[in-house]
Amino acid sequence: MLVLFSAPAGANDCTLSLSQSQIELGALRPGGLSHVAGQPDLFLGTRRLSLNIACPWPTSMVLRFEGPAAGPQAFRFDRQGRFTVGLSNAVLDGQAVTLAAAQRPAEAAASRLMAPGQSLVVLARDLPAKGRFFSAQVEIDTHLPVSATQVRDETPVEGRGRFELLSGE
Repeated sequence: MLVLFSAPAGANDCTLSLSQSQIELGALRPGGLSHVAGQPDLFLGTRRLSLNIACPWPTSMVLRFEGPAAGPQAFRFDRQGRFTVGLSNAVLDGQAVTLAAAQRPAEAAASRLMAPGQSLVVLARDLPAKGRFFSAQVEIDTHLPVSATQVRDETPVEGRGRFELLSGE
């Protein structure tokens, strides 16, 4: 199971919400797993949900996903697994926008992976944008090592993280 949170947005009085706060991956059974021969990980599928932010006044949209890192582009799922968090189809006040790593705003794209310790900035016409209503599709891909499935009894696995809207970046 993945548990996702939306952190209070702090001084900007915005409301950040997710269409689901938990993603249940279900029971893993032999034969029902997607495993490519020679790969050390099982792909547990892509889960999609919606992220929405509503603010009382125009606000800079700088987002971060906080969770334990499992490398430069992924977050830790249980002790050995990993999951990635991607954003796509971003819309600010009814207009399509692009996303860029705050450290590299020149590399804007329609979809972007969220990386541990880094934030994404919302851009309109290649400039940081302010708005009142933001929405995006979130895509979560989860991977678990084959070795983690070799257990005798039912063993829960879990990942955690939270979305944050940062102010003043």
